Amino acid sequence: MLRLRGIAMDTSDPEAMASFWEAALGYERRDLWEPYVGLRDPTGRDPLLTVQRTSAPTANHLHLDLYSDDPDAEAARLERLGATVLRRCEEGDAWWWVLADPTGNEFCIVAADDADRAI
Repeated sequence: MLRLRGIAMDTSDPEAMASFWEAALGYERRDLWEPYVGLRDPTGRDPLLTVQRTSAPTANHLHLDLYSDDPDAEAARLERLGATVLRRCEEGDAWWWVLADPTGNEFCIVAADDADRAI
């Protein structure tokens, strides 16, 4: 099962963008590592927001983070539906698959294996 749990934004200035969205949404900071700044809804209702530093031009500056208890199975299922698996990533205590939908928009399937990522 997949659940929309996060939205990620690419920017050259994650601190400024995170400060804006923190104030705009009433979100609070969550612990992440460089090059990421994490925000969460203090009520736990709305999706997590991750702002990530990038200097490379990307096809999309905003992408969905879909959380799963079985990311490998979900990546394979979505590939059968027409997605393209681009790569597997591991950073800090998290790991995820990066895929592209049939029109090239990237999205991630994140392993839901800690309290912040629980589904």
